[in-house]
Amino acid sequence: MTSKLLWVSFILAALTLSVTFSLQPDEQKVLLVSFDGFRWDYLYRFPTPHFHYLMKYGVHVEQVTNIFITKTYPNHYTLVTGLFAENHGIVANDMFDPILNKSFSLDNMNIYDSEFWEEATPIWITNQRAGHASGAAMWPGADVKIHESFPTHYMPYNESVSFEDRVAKIIEWFTSKEPINLGLLYWEDPDDMGHHLGPDSPLMGPVISDIDNKLGYLIQMLKKAELWNVVNLIITSDHGMTQCSEERVIELDQYLDKDHYILIDKSPVAAILPKDGKFDEVYEALARAHPNLTVYKKEEIPERWHYRYNSRIQPIIAVADEGWYILQNKSDDFLLGNHGYDNALAEMHPIFLAYGPAFRKNFTKEAMNSTDLYPLLCHLLNITAMPHNGSFWNVQDLLSSATPRAIPSTQSTTLLRGSDKPREYEQEESYAYFIGVSLGSVIVVVFFIVFVKHLIRSQIPALPDMHAEISQPLLQA
Repeated sequence: MTSKLLWVSFILAALTLSVTFSLQPDEQKVLLVSFDGFRWDYLYRFPTPHFHYLMKYGVHVEQVTNIFITKTYPNHYTLVTGLFAENHGIVANDMFDPILNKSFSLDNMNIYDSEFWEEATPIWITNQRAGHASGAAMWPGADVKIHESFPTHYMPYNESVSFEDRVAKIIEWFTSKEPINLGLLYWEDPDDMGHHLGPDSPLMGPVISDIDNKLGYLIQMLKKAELWNVVNLIITSDHGMTQCSEERVIELDQYLDKDHYILIDKSPVAAILPKDGKFDEVYEALARAHPNLTVYKKEEIPERWHYRYNSRIQPIIAVADEGWYILQNKSDDFLLGNHGYDNALAEMHPIFLAYGPAFRKNFTKEAMNSTDLYPLLCHLLNITAMPHNGSFWNVQDLLSSATPRAIPSTQSTTLLRGSDKPREYEQEESYAYFIGVSLGSVIVVVFFIVFVKHLIRSQIPALPDMHAEISQPLLQA
């Protein structure tokens, strides 16, 4: 009986250890999709049955706080690095780096200089370094050689390539002989039409309906390829959109001599590089220029924006109030819809929905940060995260109860510029995993020693009896 009890104890100890190690998540497949400029409330202002299908059978976050400035390139790089703009270095769609003495402009498409991108490491590189394959269909930055690497598969950016063709490539990569485990898919709308029409235009209805149909097509193709219940689909965006008016324009030429500064980035956050000896003059002129314009010296930029500690952030930035537009002069292009404003504004907030084996069903969460997506992706892919400004614990409740919870390998507690101190319970959860492994190992070793000692002792009483039988005849003799 004692021997059986020890056997049972040994097995239970071994199971304890195996369960402890199984807390590490299994590798999942992930498809991250961005519909550029999809504002959070488009879901309710227009019929969006396919989006609501995901909300019913997956998860939905009502308020996603993105990063400042709320522009395309900074926020897309945040989604795949988990970093604020001051940390990943893509601080605007138009930048000047005084150290490199180089410019970066989305308009001029001189965005392929690797040096602008290498202050961070995007998730496709981390995924590939872990031995996996990644595929990107037009994701901003994915066709740039970063740290000597491209995604395993990628499509060079070409806005004329249809959504259907992009989806076909993603499906092909997920179903190939050496399949990807991470896919990234980008679509330019509703951002493009939001700029031209303005988000308040009734003509945005058909635009959002078209996006919804595109999501429906993606779902249909995933089901056809038997990926629907295999891939974790995440639908998000980079920013929202606000309505502008030609009656709400701030014209810089009315207040500044254009020969005294260079306008690096435009509305609604004007990045101002004063010429030598003109800093005070330019700042003072802007500071009293317009009641709907707030002007900051670089060192005075609010900490909550995490937009101060990078050489690409210009000495002066002028931020327009929501719905106001900054032009150098009225001959410049004007758009009825714009973004880039304060990331605390609701109209700047994007969407977040997800469906798949790792996610809960019909679950709504109140809020998250866009920086939190990166550690979530790393958890799903079971790869070790680079230092980041997000928190997995902020989004852990999006996952199903079957999804493991302890993931120290994917939670970075490294403090970065502008980051908050990691919460104590996050660190404790990380330590808990290692303590569990250690205790499990000790239990197994102790029971093994006890078990071996029991076997040895169980044999000892039999030895004297055997010797007695052998020696008895000699004694009788």
